[in-house]
Amino acid sequence: MDWLKGMNSVVEYIEENLTQPIQYDSLARIVGCSVYEFSRIFSFMAGMSVSEYIRRRRLSQAVFDIQNGEEKIIDIALKYCYESPAAFTRVFKDLHGTTPLSARKSSVPLKTYPAINFVLTIKGVNEMNFRIEKKEGFQVMGLSGYIAGELVDGMPSVVKEFFENYYPALSPYYTMPFQQISVYDFQAVDDQCKVIIGAQYKGEKPNNLVLDIKDVPAATWAVFSIEGCIGDTYDAAYARILTEWFPTSSYKRDEATPHLEVLPVGSEISFWEIWMPVINK
Repeated sequence: MDWLKGMNSVVEYIEENLTQPIQYDSLARIVGCSVYEFSRIFSFMAGMSVSEYIRRRRLSQAVFDIQNGEEKIIDIALKYCYESPAAFTRVFKDLHGTTPLSARKSSVPLKTYPAINFVLTIKGVNEMNFRIEKKEGFQVMGLSGYIAGELVDGMPSVVKEFFENYYPALSPYYTMPFQQISVYDFQAVDDQCKVIIGAQYKGEKPNNLVLDIKDVPAATWAVFSIEGCIGDTYDAAYARILTEWFPTSSYKRDEATPHLEVLPVGSEISFWEIWMPVINK
């Protein structure tokens, strides 16, 4: 996977489709990852979300259409995939500080955001701590949901719900010592990724809670140890694994197997792990 080439191909695709609906799964397929991972890594590399980047590019091009043509504002709004002139005017004013109608005047200051270009940077200065492990299949019991990057009190909403409403009743059923295991499916729906938050368990299931059980198959794993709070290190960790480690290693990602996040449960968490399923290239 050539991430540099892939991300620039994403930019080219966006430029060619500014006047068409852009599906995130189409962008993710270009670089060969899930929509959820693509969204997080794009944000890390570009400094903004992919939706914000597309918005800025469309509104930048709309400025030239407004000033250099005689199209009606409603036609320009529809051209750049806005459902109504009111919606277009609102986002246009948020970005440019003036209305589309006022932008027709030659003296009005406006903004433009050129297309970005991902370039080669010096990487690999900081070490990456990993180990290769082979593990038999096991099961995770917990709460299933979708995760899209939004945080509630510093954590994904499904994680918060699990610890507040499920974990106290479940702890007797888990293997010890307890570790939170998040199982992420490679394939995602829209900009969300399906996940189950729970832990490896003993083989019993309480009758008073609606829970899910996920089979994690036997696999070879590249296990990355990440120092620091997960909220502060999440995007950078995944970006380095996918854009630095995989291209230079002798492994490729096993897309048929979900990847894991493993966190020790305690009052002070100073490290966490990403388990990536791998196969030899």
